[in-house]
Amino acid sequence: MSSPGEQPADLRAHLHSIFGLEDFRPGQREVIEDVLAGKDVLCVMPTGAGKSLCYQLPAAITQGLTIVVSPLISLMEDQVQQLRDESIPAALLNSSLSPAMRRQVMTELADGFNGLLYVAPERFFAGDFAALLPKLDCKLFVIDEAHCVSAWGHDFRPEYARLGDVREALNAPPTIALTATATADVRKDIVRSLGLKRPAVYITGFDRPNLRYEARSLTKDLEKNDILVDMLRHEPGSGIVYCATRKAVDELSEILARCLTDRPVFPYHAGMNAEQRTESQERFMQTPRAVCVATNAFGMGINKPDIRFVLHYNLPGSLEAYYQEAGRAGRDGRPSRCLLLYAFKDKKLQDFFIGKIGEEADGHLPDPDFPGPDPETIDLLKDHARKKLDFMVSYARTFRCRRQMILDYFGDESEIADCACDACRAGRGETDVDLRSTPDLSVEVSDETTTLVRKLLSAVARMRGQFGVATVAETLSGSESERVLRWRLHELSVHGLLRQYQPKQIVAMLHRLMESGLARQRDPDGVKFRPVVELTPSGVEVMKGAAKPPANLHDLAPTARPAGGSSHSRQRVTRLVEDLPETLDPASAVRFEKLRQWRRQVASEKALPPYTICHDATLKLIALKTPKNAMELGQIKGMGPAKVNQYGQAIIELLNPLG
Repeated sequence: MSSPGEQPADLRAHLHSIFGLEDFRPGQREVIEDVLAGKDVLCVMPTGAGKSLCYQLPAAITQGLTIVVSPLISLMEDQVQQLRDESIPAALLNSSLSPAMRRQVMTELADGFNGLLYVAPERFFAGDFAALLPKLDCKLFVIDEAHCVSAWGHDFRPEYARLGDVREALNAPPTIALTATATADVRKDIVRSLGLKRPAVYITGFDRPNLRYEARSLTKDLEKNDILVDMLRHEPGSGIVYCATRKAVDELSEILARCLTDRPVFPYHAGMNAEQRTESQERFMQTPRAVCVATNAFGMGINKPDIRFVLHYNLPGSLEAYYQEAGRAGRDGRPSRCLLLYAFKDKKLQDFFIGKIGEEADGHLPDPDFPGPDPETIDLLKDHARKKLDFMVSYARTFRCRRQMILDYFGDESEIADCACDACRAGRGETDVDLRSTPDLSVEVSDETTTLVRKLLSAVARMRGQFGVATVAETLSGSESERVLRWRLHELSVHGLLRQYQPKQIVAMLHRLMESGLARQRDPDGVKFRPVVELTPSGVEVMKGAAKPPANLHDLAPTARPAGGSSHSRQRVTRLVEDLPETLDPASAVRFEKLRQWRRQVASEKALPPYTICHDATLKLIALKTPKNAMELGQIKGMGPAKVNQYGQAIIELLNPLG
């Protein structure tokens, strides 16, 4: 057999003789050749693309000791059994072994075991195994689920962050790190943390053309339940339903078992004991048409090829997590569905999880072997997690091609063709009886609603993330409440920008913006239960006009405040209409253009949309009335005290030379 650094005569012959396979999948051969040549390798392959073969075949060919780091006991057990079935020496070392079995494995290692040893990452820091490491002649070091190395990934594990030290203790053997989900930043972090030397990096792509991505925005869990039950009645294959909490898993499992008496339903979460989890997993794997209702504790390494659907009952915290979990569908290459159900309170739950970053789970004391990050790093991790969550919300609410959005996120430049996601089907005008609850993503947001959205976003921006939704709404409605006056919010250019709406209506619109991922709430440092509102990166893009508002906001505008509610407001509206002729006289038209130029300049300096300075209707009235002083200017509709204080002097100076 070959040794590291030597290329075997015919890899396909080895592939067939050892595993009974006829040919390699895309990317496998190139990765295997570099591993056999003794190079460090970083391999990013989609779920089901055959990552395991990239190290198992070199290990079988070289017949030296290969150490495989794997985070999941059940995955280790499955792979060890499969390798032994192929007559390939394999063993595992984790907490599931009895003391006697662990001693036996340690003895075999000390005696020169040649084969694949699967190890849980925390085992490297146990005293007996740590002492043995420098004595081992490791030919290949394998890190599976390598995204766990990076604190910026979606599934960071502290024990993974120390694998660079483990690699040095093993005398830096050739190393291959494998994952299905790693952005460019995470890939760089993996290389740095593991100390890989000039690694060959393989990214075989993130596109899964056989997966049909869909998402639906809902308001109540009851709607989710109806959609889920209906889907399971029409979908014959096996599938996974992901929930964000153990409580949701237990409740939903009971609902499905009650509503679908002909369908086997198995719960799975970390609150169950090991025996219960193992039984649920095994029965799911062996039972046709089975449904597993689970938290994200389930699925890593699950090799059930005929999973026809993955449904997310709650919003995941990041697109990486969603992509990995949804990717468990259709491993056999056949069409499969990936449906995400999203409600606004799902985001609040993920916000809660983000707030827990850096805290020890279940009240346990910190582990001295794996000290937690410092406060500054925790703040960075929370901010990073919020940005990932914002993007996940954008994905859930998008009217773009969902496959393309996934590829763009991971930096995959592949071109999409004949996409079957709900957004693309809606854009083509296609209908599908199974998607009757899907919102019409082909609806376009009107210019009037786009302007309304940008006004709301401008107000949030002007208040710089220092105030809550209610205060933003009061300011936009033109309120002169004690709170508005105390904080001098009446001096802002956005004060009174939406006088035609009641504060409660504006609050409702702001919540719609948050549901769409354009704004978000957060607790200020050291303050609980008094969240402030701020823009997301998507919201900034829409405010600046660089992006359109999401299609789901097409019906954002509520009914305006009834004219009969106030004789004063009725009088103001009437006077405004009477004061504006259809066309301006030549002199007024000149003044109007001068005022518009001034407004553009001010808007540019303040980085604000022009309408937040003054509306065209207000500028036309100023051009007609040509006020000579601040008092006269203040009589014009749209020029309240705040705007007169901010812009009055400049307007008067602009108009007076014109006479």
